[in-house]
Amino acid sequence: MTAKWLSAGVGLLLVVASSGCESSGAKDAPVPDSGTVEDGGPGGEDAGSDAGVDPLACEKQQGVCAGARRAWVDGAYEQECTGRSYGTDFEAAETRCDGLDNDCDGVTDPEVRSRVTSLEAGLFAGYASSLQTEHGVFMAVGSPDDVRILRLDSKLVLQATTRVPMPWVRTGGTPEALQRTQLMRTANGLALYYSTVARNAGAPLRAYLVPLDDLGAPIPLPEGGLVEYPLLDRPLDQESTRVATSPAGDRLVILWIAGSAQTSSMEVMGTVTDVEGHVLSAPKVLFKKVANISPRLGSVIWLRNGEVLAAMVDVRHGNLGEAVRLRRFDANLDPIGEERSFETSAYFPATPLLVDLGAARGGPLESPVLVMRMAGAPDWIRRIQVVQNLFHGGVPEDWVTTPKPHVAWFGAFADEGVLRLAWLSSFKDFSAPSPGGNINIGWSGRLGTLDEGHSQVERFAESEPLPLHGSSQWVLMEKLEPRRMGALYMTATTDGVSLDAVRYCTP
Repeated sequence: MTAKWLSAGVGLLLVVASSGCESSGAKDAPVPDSGTVEDGGPGGEDAGSDAGVDPLACEKQQGVCAGARRAWVDGAYEQECTGRSYGTDFEAAETRCDGLDNDCDGVTDPEVRSRVTSLEAGLFAGYASSLQTEHGVFMAVGSPDDVRILRLDSKLVLQATTRVPMPWVRTGGTPEALQRTQLMRTANGLALYYSTVARNAGAPLRAYLVPLDDLGAPIPLPEGGLVEYPLLDRPLDQESTRVATSPAGDRLVILWIAGSAQTSSMEVMGTVTDVEGHVLSAPKVLFKKVANISPRLGSVIWLRNGEVLAAMVDVRHGNLGEAVRLRRFDANLDPIGEERSFETSAYFPATPLLVDLGAARGGPLESPVLVMRMAGAPDWIRRIQVVQNLFHGGVPEDWVTTPKPHVAWFGAFADEGVLRLAWLSSFKDFSAPSPGGNINIGWSGRLGTLDEGHSQVERFAESEPLPLHGSSQWVLMEKLEPRRMGALYMTATTDGVSLDAVRYCTP
């Protein structure tokens, strides 16, 4: 009885299997490259499926690969699915900023973090700047005796490094201290601006402009040395400087603080020169000192109508807070209109930054915005604020908040009328010993970005906090491709200091 039952069972099984094969259609019928298979065709609903598993389904089934099935290629189904099966939107590794999960890993338009290069030491904010040209993204990195010019490609990969040695290295003169560097776009091309003071951080204050070639190298002189134009020589001043180029790139405006904390007068002054250092407007006082207040430089930009817009900070003695002061000037640095000011808190420098969003945002007096930091009673939450309509009654608006006790150090970028922000939110537990005994190591933080009109985004949200340096107080931003931004910042461990980067897609 058992034998007859098995025989009948096998017979029944053969009948069922035979019926299934007859319903599957022609064995060699092709499947479109898109992976679509019609019902009853090869790999259709009735084709050899085992407990609901489709043998022609592709390995990846997320993102643009959802529903993908193996394409018929050269007389056979793909053993491993490729773009022939997944479709034209598929990429093995995402490179597009198209709002799709192109590599089908469940993540859409992911950011890409990378290590650019190692740094010799921690960089203060005034020692680092960036500028993009048709030849790449350039970055200036200051050190005691020279400035390194890094040339990066659109993926922020280092391509080459050149150096601009300081005057005392070239001439054997008295060593001074580099105070600030900034890459400039002039009518004659890329240039490096830098300022110096004495090694003891005292007077004199000097500033120079060094033209660079298309690849970031200084221009050599036939008799040796390099092309360099002195811009400023202040024998009694010692404070930092700010600089901006005119819209045509043929003039520079330079701001500095005259006097010192030891003198009775400290005032914000300015001058205008051409790109070869010829003075076009003699030094003038732009902001006068107020009693019991110390001035601090903020930011300066040259507006599209030929005016200069400057921001500085009054620091009130006795921890009584600060005031960000804003004023317009004509091309000769004579004041225009009324001064504006914004109250900020003590213990939390405002670090004002002016950004011109360009013609896409309106006229020359409509497009500038002011970005600054703020924390105030009663909650003392740290904020990044933006002031729009600077000359039509605009008031500070909260754009970014960071958790206490983190402090945000930010950068800003104007992208065809859109304001984009990036910041490092940093913190250090001073009750814990510093790694390796180095007080500048042991900081940690997060990198955030915000595109105007959208919510703030924490980059690498699922990873450990970034290991930061005590001087990780800057973020540089550049537009790399349509809908793709790049941010450069500094990290540090006991193994050394590094320049890192992230590339991310914008909405």
